[in-house]
Amino acid sequence: MSGRLSVREAEAGTIIADMLNILAPLLGLIIAGQVPASGTVITADEIAATLKQSIANNVVDQPVKAADVPGGHKASLALLRRTKAETSALIHDRVTEIYQIVEGSGTLVTGGSLEGATPTDLTRLNAGPSQTGTHRGGESRRVGPKDVIIVPAGMPHRFSALDGPIVYLVYRFEPKP
Repeated sequence: MSGRLSVREAEAGTIIADMLNILAPLLGLIIAGQVPASGTVITADEIAATLKQSIANNVVDQPVKAADVPGGHKASLALLRRTKAETSALIHDRVTEIYQIVEGSGTLVTGGSLEGATPTDLTRLNAGPSQTGTHRGGESRRVGPKDVIIVPAGMPHRFSALDGPIVYLVYRFEPKP
């Protein structure tokens, strides 16, 4: 043997080094005692009750539950039920959202720009400081049940058309201030 690593051994070493780089901060949090004692569970019954309440009160964006996560960040779940398309778009300055379509379908527009932006505070919905305005450009996509869409912080987004009511879960992730 020449003492040199094979390509496969070198790749394995790189993978292990990458894994350690990812796990080291998490292990540091565990050692420092910053990891919550348990996870946050949201049951199907809680989600169903939130949908029932949303329909009864005609509320579009209904927070379900929020949890603080290590590093001072916040993760939350909301249930949204829309009955009509949006005429203006939103940008969340700091919050990334992940949509999971539960029922219904429509056209979601993401990207582009926001003209005539007006600040709005959506902190009560766990969406933080945001802006609303006229959506220009972007990419239109048809979405329906079981589709998942990631909307990064700072990206204009809106439902430009609906085929009837649409219900979707929104997972929101807000970095610490």
